[in-house]
Amino acid sequence: MSNKLGYDVTDPTVQVLRASAFMQNGPVKQVRSLEDLDRWVRSQAYHDVIAYISNTSRAIQGQRLTQDFPVTEQMRLLCEIFDGLELLIVEHAPKLEDSNLALPFAQVRSKAYRTWMRQMFQHVFSKLDEAINVNCKHINELGQYLRRSFGNSNTLDFGPANELMFLFFLCGLFRAGILLAKDTVAAALLLFNRYVHVMRRLISTFGLTIAKDPSYTIEDYYFLPYLWGAAQLSLDCPFSPMQCEQGKILDSYRQDYMMLDIIDHLQKTRSGPLSQVALQLWSILSIPTWPQVYRGLERNYIDHVLSSFGTVEQAIFCELMSFEALVASVHLHRARLGVHLMDGKEKENEDELEPKPAENLWQFSAPVSRYVSMEPESFLGFQGSKVRHKSEDSDEERLWMLRQLVDENDPNSEMFFPDREVKGRDSITSFANEGH
Repeated sequence: MSNKLGYDVTDPTVQVLRASAFMQNGPVKQVRSLEDLDRWVRSQAYHDVIAYISNTSRAIQGQRLTQDFPVTEQMRLLCEIFDGLELLIVEHAPKLEDSNLALPFAQVRSKAYRTWMRQMFQHVFSKLDEAINVNCKHINELGQYLRRSFGNSNTLDFGPANELMFLFFLCGLFRAGILLAKDTVAAALLLFNRYVHVMRRLISTFGLTIAKDPSYTIEDYYFLPYLWGAAQLSLDCPFSPMQCEQGKILDSYRQDYMMLDIIDHLQKTRSGPLSQVALQLWSILSIPTWPQVYRGLERNYIDHVLSSFGTVEQAIFCELMSFEALVASVHLHRARLGVHLMDGKEKENEDELEPKPAENLWQFSAPVSRYVSMEPESFLGFQGSKVRHKSEDSDEERLWMLRQLVDENDPNSEMFFPDREVKGRDSITSFANEGH
């Protein structure tokens, strides 16, 4: 591979310099002090996350997990990533017979989890490379969000900070145009639901602890299943919030709704009624209607999770999920649930609802705005395919990510290059100079 960059900047514009900086550094942490939280709540990424959550909530209200909804080929390929991750869990599950007095089972578990994490890094990028268009310029950024979604191999825990990275991954898929408006429901009820179940298995297999934060109102590994679970139930729900702990309701509907699946899982894993094993959730479910439950959970998530330094300090930002401040003040969009959504418009009166052909029921607007690069050839990933006449002496090649700032204490900061095996502790400073 040539030592030269794929382009020559003779008159650098602000956009080119900005894109070049992203190319050099890749996704990086931005929240390093409490003062940075003010920048976070004014950032493009913060507003995109809230818009994505709200618009997805509107789209999935009244929808069941077992209901038919569009699943595109692109969505199916993304779901296959989790098939492989589950196989890796089985392959690297710790064995009790490997422990002894010199090596307690807790250490066997931690060693197995770190091995799984190294294998996961390689698997994630390999499968993303297969699942996403070969000319996608965002594969490195998306891959780094995804591989930070499965816990911390240093502290051996998992929490909402990791869940936020998966939210960045989902949001980034729509921002990049990889997923489209018709994928909105499947992204939450299929892809995100697969992620939750893989995490449950990962937590139980390797004994991960909860990454606790005193500001969290719900003491659990994640928060979004509660929020989107309440959104599902906010329209045409066959039971009230206070009824969802009843055995008959759980047996009948736990396959249909995320909220009931969570409650069933909590009661089985923590061995007790909800009032004893999840007091905060039990208190929230005393609210009379599901839209009110959703509003309470949404407020808690924004005020106590997204505004927590402990959560956001772990986040990384780049092009799709930008830490740059919005140019103008933008009102935060909050979902108004409990009303029917047809063709992107809310209608409270059922008499106003006109029958729609089945193929038009899912044609809503995308849950988050599409990202458009001003300099598409000078930022992360690969060059887009173009028809060009290339001279024989041209040294132009595909644009690679050249350097990644590596934190030696953070295995998640390693870089991926196509056609190169990802190893556990690579410290890459210049791929262009490799072999020299």
